[in-house]
Amino acid sequence: MADVLGAQRPVPSGSPEPRDPLDCWACAVLVTAQNLLVAAFNLVLLALVLGTILLPAVTMLGFGFLCHSQAPPCTAHLRDPGFTALLVTGFLLLVPLLVLALASYRRLCLRLHLADCLVPYSRALYRRRHTPPVQQIRASPGSQAVPTSGKVWV
Repeated sequence: MADVLGAQRPVPSGSPEPRDPLDCWACAVLVTAQNLLVAAFNLVLLALVLGTILLPAVTMLGFGFLCHSQAPPCTAHLRDPGFTALLVTGFLLLVPLLVLALASYRRLCLRLHLADCLVPYSRALYRRRHTPPVQQIRASPGSQAVPTSGKVWV
């Protein structure tokens, strides 16, 4: 049987129903916009955390490379061995501080629940069906309640 463009297939009960094409397109644009905003916020947060924690190592490397053997104002304070020590110390601090910064960023992301803000594109294609809430069985005192559906963990 050939599918006709624009015709909707019958949907079995219990599964999400497909959206209309225009509604699907609008939801896809909104989902994309939200995901891009979350990604931009993640990048800003990453840059802020990395920039803050890596600042000592980057400062040492910057002064070590810029002032090594060439700038007269820098040589008034330190000589070449001092700038070499700055370079070595900066490179030695770089890896541990990078690990610390990435661990801090991960902890911040987990605490802010940033991964939960990303919306899957299936929400743009399919509409959730509203199912009536499951009624709970009230047990009388002295009797045990028997679950009607779902899994039972023992």
